[in-house]
Amino acid sequence: MIDPAANPLSFFASEMARLRSGAGLSQPALAKRLNYSVSQVTKIETCQRIPKIDLAQKLDEILPSDGLFCRLQPLVERSSMLPWFRDLYDVEGAATEIKTYEGYLIPGLLQTEAYARAVVDATRPVLSDEDAEQAVAIKMTRQEILDRPDGPRLWAVFHESVLCCEVGGPALMRNQCKHLLKMRQHPRVVIQVVANRAGLCCGFGRPFSLLTFRHQGDLVYVEDMNSARYIREQAEVARYALTFDYLRATALADDKTAELIGAIGND
Repeated sequence: MIDPAANPLSFFASEMARLRSGAGLSQPALAKRLNYSVSQVTKIETCQRIPKIDLAQKLDEILPSDGLFCRLQPLVERSSMLPWFRDLYDVEGAATEIKTYEGYLIPGLLQTEAYARAVVDATRPVLSDEDAEQAVAIKMTRQEILDRPDGPRLWAVFHESVLCCEVGGPALMRNQCKHLLKMRQHPRVVIQVVANRAGLCCGFGRPFSLLTFRHQGDLVYVEDMNSARYIREQAEVARYALTFDYLRATALADDKTAELIGAIGND
C-alpha cells in the first residue's frame, strides 16, 4: 500500500490512482488513453518508475487534476534523486552517444530490475528501504532513453568477472545474461566483454562514462560511493576517450562476446 505522505513520488502515484479510479478508468483503460502499456501504468502507480513530464501532461489532459501532475512532476524528479545523480539522469537524456566502462557491475543501463534491486540491496546498511526502492525506480527509468527514437547510442564494455559474480544468485544471473543477449540486438547498443585471460587492462576496473552531445563538448562522468564528478577539460576527456578505445580493442569482438555471455548464462 502506497503511503501518499511518504514523499512526492508516493503522492504523485497515489493521486494518479485516486483520480484514475474517480474517473471510472481501469489501469488498462488509462494505459490505452496514454498510449502506454498496462505494466508502465502499474509501475508508476506503485512507485517503480519516476514519472516524466510528458506523462504528467497527458494525465492532466485525461484526468480532472487541474494541472496537478505538471506542477508536481518537477518536485518528484528532484526529490527522488541525490543531486549529483540527478545531473546524470539529465545529461544521459541529452547525450547522442554513451560509452561506458565497468569493472565490477553490469552497466546500469543494461541491468534487469532484479539485478538492480540486488545491487541496491547490497547498500542497505547505507540506504533505507524507501531510498532503496527509489534507487531501483531511477535505474529502470533511466533505461527508457534507449527506447526513444532519438535515444543515444550505447557502447558498453565490462569484464568477464562481472558475469561470474553471482549477484542475487545463479537464476538471477542467468536472466541477466539473457537480457544482455537481447539488448545486443538493439540497433543502437554494442556490448563487449574483456575476457579474464586478457589480464590487466588500462581501465583497472575504475568505471567511467564518456558522453557525447550535439551542441556541446564531450564530458566524462566518474562516481564514487557518495558523490560524482564531471570532467569537462578537453585534454582530460581525450585521455578517457583514448582509454576507452584501448578497452574496446582489448575486449572480445561482438560475436565472441555473445558466445561468452551465452556460455556463462547456461552454466
